[in-house]
Amino acid sequence: MVAQRADLTPFRGMKYYYPPDGAELVYKDGHARLPYGGIPMPLLDEDYEALEGEPSYDAIGRGIYQALRANPDCSFCECYATMLRDAYPHYLAELASNAIMLDGKEVEVPYLDRKIACLKILALLEPENAGLPLEIGKIFLDRGLRLSALHLSTVSLYRAEHFLRRAVSLAPTESNARQLLGEVCYLLGKYDDAANLWRDIVAESDAPQGGPLGERLARIEGGRLPVIPTVDYLEAVGVAFSHFQAGDFEESAAILQDVMQDAVFCEEFPVAEIHSVMGKCFAELGMPKYAEEEFREALKIDPGHEESRTRLAHLTE
Repeated sequence: MVAQRADLTPFRGMKYYYPPDGAELVYKDGHARLPYGGIPMPLLDEDYEALEGEPSYDAIGRGIYQALRANPDCSFCECYATMLRDAYPHYLAELASNAIMLDGKEVEVPYLDRKIACLKILALLEPENAGLPLEIGKIFLDRGLRLSALHLSTVSLYRAEHFLRRAVSLAPTESNARQLLGEVCYLLGKYDDAANLWRDIVAESDAPQGGPLGERLARIEGGRLPVIPTVDYLEAVGVAFSHFQAGDFEESAAILQDVMQDAVFCEEFPVAEIHSVMGKCFAELGMPKYAEEEFREALKIDPGHEESRTRLAHLTE
């Protein structure tokens, strides 16, 4: 039991209850029973402290639901998900409604993480459903490109690759999964993988030369690629933004200038916020001419970038 305890996923505000081998969960007014003997049960601290014998139906439900939401990859996750499905269908309905509520909305990164957790729990119950890893992979890709979470780009994009490969293995003819997996591979610098995934899609396309995807494939085949993988630039931009927030304007501007020297990256990822931050750095460093150039560049990319417009107006008054 000591080794077993050491291997369990820890949860803040929770403790594990170790049921005897013959333990059963009794529900539906005693008409249904579910054996759970030998499976450690995560309980909320208050439920654990209130124990008088075996935990109640409600206490077990609260515990496994909270554990799965906190870490759907936790120890015994498949067992807990099965218990939710069989004995606590109202919790599954809540998970599904939460995922639907967040679907299609422009939400912040913590909400993306919540949706990922919901979908991971559902995927435990439907391991052959290609749509679930596809959706999880899409969200990780979104997360990896968020300006507010660029410090997580590498981790997010590798997680996206993992789930999208799972989706493609389950549904090899699903073009959306193959296209997105190719996108992630491209961002990670796995250009051969991206080209192989996109080549078949372009061949099946009715658009002239395969449309925009065909153009990107041609650039790969022609060797017109970023100097380093895009994900490394994204991480660098995240570091530069952190320096800016800390007031180290010179270091922030230096990093962003290095990134902007890669013409291929700039062409493929025109980001107004990068130029806006560079402009603010130059303004703080007493370099108004360079600041003005960067704010104009930001507005060229995004005419609706109000902060750049306001700061440019102040510089040119």
